[in-house]
Amino acid sequence: MREERLFLILMGAYNAHTNASRIQFNNLGLSDGQPKILYTLRRAPGIVQKELAEICGIRPSTLTVLLNKMEREDLIYKVSCHVSGGKKAFQIHLTEQGSEQAKRLDVVVDKLDEQGLAGFSDEETKTLFSLLKRVEKNML
Repeated sequence: MREERLFLILMGAYNAHTNASRIQFNNLGLSDGQPKILYTLRRAPGIVQKELAEICGIRPSTLTVLLNKMEREDLIYKVSCHVSGGKKAFQIHLTEQGSEQAKRLDVVVDKLDEQGLAGFSDEETKTLFSLLKRVEKNML
């Protein structure tokens, strides 16, 4: 019987990263779902809510709840638009406060990357990312 199992390795890395991330994100005043939304919106301003849900891997109903909270906190605002077929949708934008929070988040993400990849060469990092993407693709 193999002692090392993929699920144990991935769960260990996931749990360690999640715990370290949660502490840092909480220090920014962000809840669990907010960092990936801020991170995505900084890179894709005005993205339609449905696409944002897909990119973030969040159910549309869950995203609606998160976005409503973020709107109350003045991190985002919504702009009504029409998409193919004349359907109504919302484009999501960062407010000035949301943009500043997203910049702070980028600093935290950079530090978490540095911590998690400490001692890895550039080539090892590329290999790790490539292998993890292959695992993800295999599991879909």
